[in-house]
Amino acid sequence: MGLRLEVLGMRQIAAVLLSAAATGCAAGPIPRDRPTDFDAIVIGAGMGGLSAAAHLSVKGLKVLVLEQHHKVGGCTSAFSRGAFNFDVALQEMAGGGGDGLLGRLMDEAGVLDKVELIPIPELYRSIFPGVDFTCPGNVEGARAAFCARWPEEREGIVRFFELMDEVYEDLGELQQIYRKGALGRMLTLLQMPFRQSSVVWNHRKTLQQVLDEHFTDPGLKAVLAQFWFYYGPPPSRLWAPLFLLANQAYLKDGAWHIRGSSQALSDAYAERIVETGGEVHTGRLVTRILVEDGRVLGVRTELGETLRSRYVVSSADPYQTFCRLLEGEPAAEDARERVAALEPSNSFVGVYLGLDVTPADLGIDHHEIFYNTSLDADAMYAAMLDGRFDEGAVSMTFYGSLGDDFYAPPGKSVLVLHAYSRALGWPGEREAYHEARQQMADQLIALAENVVPGLREHIEVMETITPLTIEEFTLQAGGVPYGFNFTPEQWDRLPNRTEIDGLYLAGSWTQPAHGVAGAQVSGHQAARLILDREGID
Repeated sequence: MGLRLEVLGMRQIAAVLLSAAATGCAAGPIPRDRPTDFDAIVIGAGMGGLSAAAHLSVKGLKVLVLEQHHKVGGCTSAFSRGAFNFDVALQEMAGGGGDGLLGRLMDEAGVLDKVELIPIPELYRSIFPGVDFTCPGNVEGARAAFCARWPEEREGIVRFFELMDEVYEDLGELQQIYRKGALGRMLTLLQMPFRQSSVVWNHRKTLQQVLDEHFTDPGLKAVLAQFWFYYGPPPSRLWAPLFLLANQAYLKDGAWHIRGSSQALSDAYAERIVETGGEVHTGRLVTRILVEDGRVLGVRTELGETLRSRYVVSSADPYQTFCRLLEGEPAAEDARERVAALEPSNSFVGVYLGLDVTPADLGIDHHEIFYNTSLDADAMYAAMLDGRFDEGAVSMTFYGSLGDDFYAPPGKSVLVLHAYSRALGWPGEREAYHEARQQMADQLIALAENVVPGLREHIEVMETITPLTIEEFTLQAGGVPYGFNFTPEQWDRLPNRTEIDGLYLAGSWTQPAHGVAGAQVSGHQAARLILDREGID
C-alpha cells in the first residue's frame, strides 16, 4: 500500500515538473529586434527583486529596479522611533555566512563583503509549560543537547537529525532542476527514488507526521518543531521537507545577524546594482506590465511613462502581477486561475520596544526566545488568528544581545515581539482599529513578562504593526509576507518562469520558498533562467 501511494505521489511530481517545464520554455534569448530602454526591468525592491537585479547586473545586463516605497527592502528593512532603530521582520538569517547556497549566491552577487554578519551562538530558547530548553546553533551541539534532555528518546533524535541531513543534501542535489528542460526534468524524476529517496518518501507528509514517527514525548516534539513559527502553518499542516531543510540549514550553515539590521543587506544589494551599471528608483509604482503577442514589452508607471525591456521580473505578489498589472491579459488567464485556487499563508503582528536597559540588565543572554502558552501548536495558531494573542505564542528578539550598537544608545536596547495574525479581519474604522492594535500589544507584552518580569517599567518607545501596516508599505496582498501556505498540497509553488515570454517571478510567493534567504534564492533563480537564455554563464 505504501509503495502504491508513493507511485501516485511520483505521478503528481511528474505532472508538476512537466507543467513547469512547458511554461514559457524558449530555446534562445529574446531578440533585440525592437527598441528597448533596458535588458530587464525588475518590479519591486524586496529581497527577491534586489537579488534578481543584482545577479543580472553583475553579468552585464542593463537593469532597472522600480520600487513603489520610499526605500528598498520591503519587509527586509528598518525604521526609527526617537533614538531607537528597529528591524521590521528579520530575527536571524540562515546560511549567509557559511558554505551554504545563500552565502555562495551573496558572494556571487558581490554583496557578501558589503555586510557584516554576526554569528548567533544559540539557535533559540524555547519555553513551554513544563519545558525550558535552549537549542545550540550547530548540528553536533543541538543533537547532544536534545539527547541529554530526553535520553529515553535518543534513538529517535539521532534518526531525526539524520533525516534532516538527508533532506538537506537531497534537496540540494535537486536545486538546479528549475533550469532543466522537460527531458532533463523527467530523467531527474526517474532517478529520485534512488538518489533523493528522503524527499520521495516524505514529500506528502506534514511535520507533525514525521515527529510522530520518531518521538513520543510531546515536549520534545514541541521544542523540535519550534521554528514552525518562522514558516507559516503549524506542524499539523506544514510541509515536512521544508522544515527539515530549513532547520538543517540553520544548524549546518549557521544563523546570522546582520550588523545594522536587514536594511543594511537591502542597501548592499541596491548599491551593488548601481555599481554594476544598473538603476534603482524608489517612489516609482508600476501600474502595468506591457505584453504583445504573448511577449513582454516593458512596463508603465503611475507617472504615465512607458519603459521598454526584453525581460521583466516581478517580485510583486501574484495577485498584483496577474490580476492588476496584467488585468485582462489573455496570456495570464491560466496563471490567474491557479493563483485563485491557492491558499495564502497567515500574516503577523509586531510590537517594537525601545528599552532603557540592556538584555544583560534583564538577565537575558539569548538573541531569540519563544514563549509558548501550550504544547498544542494548533490551539495556539487558532488563538492568534482569532486575535486571542494571550493564548498563543510570541517570539522575543533581543537586538542588543550581540553587540550591535545600531539599535539603541549605550545602556539601552531594542526588543521586538512577533506573533501570527489573520491577514484579513482587522477593524476598518480608525478608533476600533487602534483599540484592537493596543489590545494586541498589551497581550504580547504580558506574554513577554513571563520571561522578563516588569518589562513594562523599562519601555521608553513603543510602535506596533499589523497586517494592514505591512500591506500599506509593501503592497503585499493582505499583508502576507510568507506567500502561499507551505502545506503538502501546495509544495509546488509558482515557478519562476511564466506563460508570458520574458516574464519571470521572484520573491516569497514563488519557488523555492519564502523568507529572507528563500527570496534571495528565488531572485537568483529568476535571473539564472534569463542568463541561461542569453547564453551567459
